[in-house]
Amino acid sequence: MKFFKTIRTKLIISTLKSALKMSNSNEILRELFRVSVDAVQPYKLIIDSVKLEKGHLTVKGVNYPLRKPVHIVGFGKAVLEMAIALEDILGSYLQMGIISIPQGILESCKISIPENSKIQCMEGANNNLPDQNSLKASLKIQELVENLNEDETIVVLISGGGSALLPLPKDGITLSEKLELIKKLGNSGADILELNCVRKEISKIKGGGLAKLCYPARVITLILSDVIEDRLDIIASGPTCTNMDTSEKAIDILKKYSLYENLAESIKKVLQDNSSSKEDHTFIRNGKFCHVDNYIIGNNRIAVDAILEKSKEFGFQSFLLSTNITGNVAELSKVYAGVSKNFADFLSNTKTKKKLIDDLLRFNKMITFLDEESIIQEVEKLYSNQKICLILAGEPTVIVTGSGLGGRNQQLALSFSVELHKLQIGSSVSVTLLSCGTDGIDGPTDAAGAIGYSTLVHDCVEQNLDPNFFLGNNDCYNFYNSFQGGKYLVKIGHTGTNVMDIHIILIEK
Repeated sequence: MKFFKTIRTKLIISTLKSALKMSNSNEILRELFRVSVDAVQPYKLIIDSVKLEKGHLTVKGVNYPLRKPVHIVGFGKAVLEMAIALEDILGSYLQMGIISIPQGILESCKISIPENSKIQCMEGANNNLPDQNSLKASLKIQELVENLNEDETIVVLISGGGSALLPLPKDGITLSEKLELIKKLGNSGADILELNCVRKEISKIKGGGLAKLCYPARVITLILSDVIEDRLDIIASGPTCTNMDTSEKAIDILKKYSLYENLAESIKKVLQDNSSSKEDHTFIRNGKFCHVDNYIIGNNRIAVDAILEKSKEFGFQSFLLSTNITGNVAELSKVYAGVSKNFADFLSNTKTKKKLIDDLLRFNKMITFLDEESIIQEVEKLYSNQKICLILAGEPTVIVTGSGLGGRNQQLALSFSVELHKLQIGSSVSVTLLSCGTDGIDGPTDAAGAIGYSTLVHDCVEQNLDPNFFLGNNDCYNFYNSFQGGKYLVKIGHTGTNVMDIHIILIEK
């Protein structure tokens, strides 16, 4: 009896230790995510990038003599704080501004817009979906910019979520027709580049449309990037950047996903008219608008660098694997689980350092490491009782097959947990992942994302929850809301910023 009592006691102690470690990892992940979001707060980014002195506006070292009046337009999840900061800098030089911002962000913004502000804030795109309110804001922005003259300067503020907040379709297409097509395309598994290509070809302001409307006024665009590799033609679908895509390419994408044949006639006509019409090159020089200067003032590299620094305080050996994550969540979760398993095996002394490096290089072909050489160097420094932090960022996609409630980050966290369970990581090593959107909103939910971990599937048994059922129905929000009182959902509300998604994996003995 003593023997079994001892075994039972050891099991209870082991379970308690595991639970404590899980709780600690949960808190560390939330703190690391908070630090990443704080690093890309838009007010600070504007103050750091823009100066006004003796009638000259300086943007990242470039001087612009200002002639009154100056106007502001903006659209995106971060532009409220950007606009407040810019109004503080411009003072009396600012005549007026119009910004299109997400529904509810005025209440959650950390900085209040002054009562005497010259900037009109128009909320819309509830749950990150274009609507009549964001359409009205687009029309107001169009009305302002198309009446500017060459003596005027307009500062355009752009951040993630700009597409939903600037949904004005080309003439002849209704908003509902446009939204239905984009929804079908997204649900078919189209990536962000394909989605933006089609958006631009059926939109009036995207794809350089805003820059054309602003001509001949001087346009200065300040951008908080939410796309892979900071491509100007992709951020908010490139309203102040020349359009490198074509209607022919958009048609090919729609055919690829079997959507072209049943397309609304109004959209078909616009795409066909675009193909046959010639581009007006009056204000384009060397492939760029001659009256526009675009500046990236913030991106996800700033956010992940903050995680790198903070993780050291918690005693982790950290690896920045990639800032360009794309692809389908179902496949990505397998890659993340595989990478994690390799590090876990090393910590368990079942894999040599050389084998770890060899296996990691295999995964490099799937997720494209930021700097293969530096990752190898960091692995060389590892020792077997080290705590490991893997950092990745980007914007993967989900193929929607169910009718549930969730978002790509919640889907990734739960799918990762299931894949880890399949790989049977030993109980001596814990693996925990946080997957969250830096805007604080994951899909049409009130969560930024969720946390997954190596024993989650085992822990579901007590509540009779089947993770695979929820994954198949794309219902991960309801899974996490039910699982252990929702403590693995990450809820922080609108953050006022957006530099795509952050994925952090902690691996420790």
